[in-house]
Amino acid sequence: MTLDTFAFIQTAPGRVVVGWGPFDASARRDPRRPAFYMNDFFLGDAAPWKHPARWEELPVAELARRFVGAHALAVQWQPPVLSEFEALFSSAHGAIAAGQFDKIVPVVFESGTCTNGTGPPHEYLLSRLASIPDALLCYGWIEGDAGFIGATPEMLFAAGDGTIETVAIAGTMPTSAASGLLRDFKERKEHDYVTTDIVERLAPYGITRVESVEVMELPTISHLRTRIRFEPSGGGEGGETGAPAFDELVRILHPTAALGVWPRNDAGQAWLRRADERDGRRGFGAPFGIEMPDGRGLCLVAIRNVEWLQRRMRIGAGSGVVAESALEREFDELRGKREQVKRLFGITG
Repeated sequence: MTLDTFAFIQTAPGRVVVGWGPFDASARRDPRRPAFYMNDFFLGDAAPWKHPARWEELPVAELARRFVGAHALAVQWQPPVLSEFEALFSSAHGAIAAGQFDKIVPVVFESGTCTNGTGPPHEYLLSRLASIPDALLCYGWIEGDAGFIGATPEMLFAAGDGTIETVAIAGTMPTSAASGLLRDFKERKEHDYVTTDIVERLAPYGITRVESVEVMELPTISHLRTRIRFEPSGGGEGGETGAPAFDELVRILHPTAALGVWPRNDAGQAWLRRADERDGRRGFGAPFGIEMPDGRGLCLVAIRNVEWLQRRMRIGAGSGVVAESALEREFDELRGKREQVKRLFGITG
C-alpha cells in the first residue's frame, strides 16, 4: 500500500487517528476540523497546524496490516563515537559548574543507510506498529520520500473534560537494573528537576496534583515517571473555563526539563541553539499532536523515532546532564535509547 502524505497518532491503547493528505497548513486550527500539530523543536514553524483532507480512527493493528508483506529493512548504521559526544558533554558540564544552569539535555544522532530494496522505508516501519507495547505512544508523518515514525514514552499533555494531564519522565536505566532507579541519587535528581519545571510552569494557570514517582518499565530501558493532573482556573487564552488553548499549552510546557534546560533561562536556550548548529535536530523532541473538533487534544514529545530521507535514516537520543553525570554513563544511556528504537522497529542492522 503506497500513500503520498499522511500522519497518525495513538490516542488510546491500541487506537490511532490517521489523517490523509493533502494537508492544509495554517497558523490556527480550523475548529470545525481535526488537525495535527507539528512544529520544530524551537517552535519556528509559522503554520504548525496541518489539516488533513480526510481522517479516520482505527486500531493500530489494522493500520499495520495494511503494510503486511513489506520487505524488512537492512540498515548499515554508523554509531557516534565517544569523542563526538565528549565535546558536547564537556561543554554542558562546564556550564553547570559555572552556575549557568543545573541541567541540560544534549542530543546525538546516529545515521544509517538502507542497503536493500527500493521501496519507501515507511512501509516496513508501519508494519511493525502492532508489536509496539501500549505503554509507548506511536506517531508519525510521511510525506513523499521523507518522514519520521516513532513510539514515545512521553506525553506533553492530554486535554479534555476540563482537565489536563501531563507526565514527568526522566531518569533512565536498563530494564534489567530498573529496580535501582528509585534509589539512584543522580537519576532522582534529574527526574525531580523535570517535575518541578512542569509544576512551576502550570502554577499560574490553575491547580496541579502530583502523584508519586514510579518506575516505567519498557523493553530494554526503563524510566522514572510522575503523573501530573492539572485543573485550569483561568488565565489561559481558550475556552469559557479559561483553560489554556492547545497552542498556549505547547508554549507553556515545551520543552520541559526532560528535553531542554533547568532552570529555563537565556543561557540554557543559547546553549541548546549552539549545540543544534552541528546536527540540526529539526523535529526531534518537538511537540507532535492532534486536536479534535470537540476540543479533545493530545500532544506527544517526538522522541524514540527514526527519520528518513529517501534511503538515508537517522535516530536521535538525548541525555540529561547534571553535576553528578559521568561521560561514559551518559554515552551508554544514549546508545541504549537508540538501540530501543532499532529493536522496536526491526532495524538493528
